[in-house]
Amino acid sequence: MARATRSASRKARRAEEAVATGPLGALSHDELGVIFDGLADPLQPVVAVALSSTCMGMRTPLAAALKVLEEQHKRAVALCRRYDMSCAEMCREMKLDWKSFDRTVVFDVSCAATLGMILRRSSLPTLRELDLGNKNLGDAGVQALFEGLGPGSLPSLCDLSFDDSQVGPAGAEALAAAIRRGAMPKLEGLLLDNNPLGNQSLVALAPALQKLPLLGILSLWNTGIGDEAVTSLVSNLGKDAFKALEIIDLDHNKVTDKGCATLVSAIKAGALPSLTGVALSATGDDRLVQNPASEAAMKAVEQALEVNRQALEESQ
Repeated sequence: MARATRSASRKARRAEEAVATGPLGALSHDELGVIFDGLADPLQPVVAVALSSTCMGMRTPLAAALKVLEEQHKRAVALCRRYDMSCAEMCREMKLDWKSFDRTVVFDVSCAATLGMILRRSSLPTLRELDLGNKNLGDAGVQALFEGLGPGSLPSLCDLSFDDSQVGPAGAEALAAAIRRGAMPKLEGLLLDNNPLGNQSLVALAPALQKLPLLGILSLWNTGIGDEAVTSLVSNLGKDAFKALEIIDLDHNKVTDKGCATLVSAIKAGALPSLTGVALSATGDDRLVQNPASEAAMKAVEQALEVNRQALEESQ
């Protein structure tokens, strides 16, 4: 029995040594770290942990990284529990509609940082809709969410909503930076209603949005923007900018006749070939807070859009 035990131990050591001296064993600590980092998914840490357990020679250099992954997994589990789901369920989600949760279920800066950490690991490849409206994230929350996101982040996301979340210029710049780095390449709809954006935000955000090839809906209702923002959005567009954009909601803002004229010029120049709807005028009691543009100026926008609509119908 003793000889059998010693023989089994020797075989185990030889197997371990074979791994250590094989392709993985030949890698430097830095190279092992790169591989581990690529596998370190906070929602599904088992693959990275299995790698570190391959042999004794890999456990020591990866010990610190394992500790970090453990803490990240704990944060991910806590976030999932807050919204009544498991990590496995979040991995498979196509829609995260956290706006629909009761406002007592807080989604604060810490939650945003945890979700951002998960997204940086590309843990949600099938996610198509993300709604964080009514969560009062503010600029700090949006910055924490989008920090470091780039190529591979949210590869399938189509719809993103941050309505009524106290997002200002700093948050808009964080969103723009993530798009510029290659995040959310399939975004089709962006909802930023009822946020204190102002013209400054659109100056930063517009160039990034123009590069999104599938963006079809942009909603900026009651965001404190005016003619400068309209100019940032639709003036001097490149040949591939906003080719899919169909609807812009600019209602409840500060757009004047000048902004309407800018829109008309862009539409007539063929710079917005898919645009069929621009919301500028409120109805009923809401007319008290609609854009200050004249009825004639808004009608000119509608007439320009009608030409677009007819052209699109003829092309189908």
